[in-house]
Amino acid sequence: MTTTAGTWSDNRILTLAAVALLGLGAVFSVHTLDKQRETIGTSASLSYLPKGEYLKLAVLGYRHIVADAIWLKAVQGLSGRQQTRDGYIGAYHAADVVTDLDPQFIHAYQYTGTVLGVFGGLPEESVALLKKGIHHNPTVWQLSFFLGYDYFYELQDPVSAAKYFRAASLLPDAPDWLAGLAVRMAAEANDLGAALEFLHRLYLQTTDEQMKEGLVRRIREVTAERDIRILEQAVNTYQARMGKLPKTLDELVVSGILTTVPPDPFGGPYQFSPSKGTVWSTGLPERLHVYRQ
Repeated sequence: MTTTAGTWSDNRILTLAAVALLGLGAVFSVHTLDKQRETIGTSASLSYLPKGEYLKLAVLGYRHIVADAIWLKAVQGLSGRQQTRDGYIGAYHAADVVTDLDPQFIHAYQYTGTVLGVFGGLPEESVALLKKGIHHNPTVWQLSFFLGYDYFYELQDPVSAAKYFRAASLLPDAPDWLAGLAVRMAAEANDLGAALEFLHRLYLQTTDEQMKEGLVRRIREVTAERDIRILEQAVNTYQARMGKLPKTLDELVVSGILTTVPPDPFGGPYQFSPSKGTVWSTGLPERLHVYRQ
C-alpha cells in the first residue's frame, strides 16, 4: 500500500520532470531558431515558432522568460534595414507569440506594429497587432495613436484614423494636442497641414533611430506634395493672368504670385514642364493624397 507521503513525493517528482521537459522544449525551440537563422535569416526563421496558444501551455510558469528570449530574436531582425517580406512576416508572428505569452508586453505591440507599418509594407498585420495590444492594454494611448498612423498614412482611411486619434486623446496621460489633431483630421481629410503636424508628432514620440529615418522620409513626401500643389496653383494663376504658361518657376516670383520657390525637400529644385504646367519632385515616385499611395 502506497503511503500518502509517498504518493505526494511521486507526484511532485513527476510534476517537476514534466516542467523540466516542457522548459527544455521551449529552450530547444529558441535554439532551433539560431540554427535556422544561418540559412533563412533571423526574422524569417521566427515563422517556425509554434502558435502562442500552444506555447503558453507548454512553458507554464516560464512565460515571461520564453517571451523575452523570443523577443530578443525578433528585435535582431526588425532592426535590419534590408529585411525581406518573409522576415517581416516572421517578426509579426514572433510578436504575436510573445504577446500571447505576455499580453502586457506593450513595447512588443508598439515597436513591431510601427515597423510593420512604416517599413514592412504590412499595414494589415500592424493593425491586427496594435488592436490586440489595445484589447489587452486599453489605457495605453500610444497604441491607439500608432494605429491611427496605419489608417491615416498606410491604409488611406483618415476617418478611421481620426476615430483612433480621438480614442487615444481621451486616455490618461494623452498629450493635449492630440484631441485637436483628431478633430482636424476628421473635418479635413485632405488637410496636408494636419498630415505634417501628425507626422512631426509621431517623430517626436519615437525613440528608435531607424524608425525616425522612415518618418523623415514620410515628412519629406508630404512636404513635397504640399509644395507641388502650391506651385501648380500658382502656375494656373499665372496662366489666367498672362494668357500663357511660365517658362520657369522663377517667373512666378517675378510676377509677384509667389514670394519664393521652395526648395525640394529631397534636394535640388522642383522640376517643371513649361509645356504642360506640371511640377514634380525627383524624390517623390508618385503623387500623394494626404498619405502614401
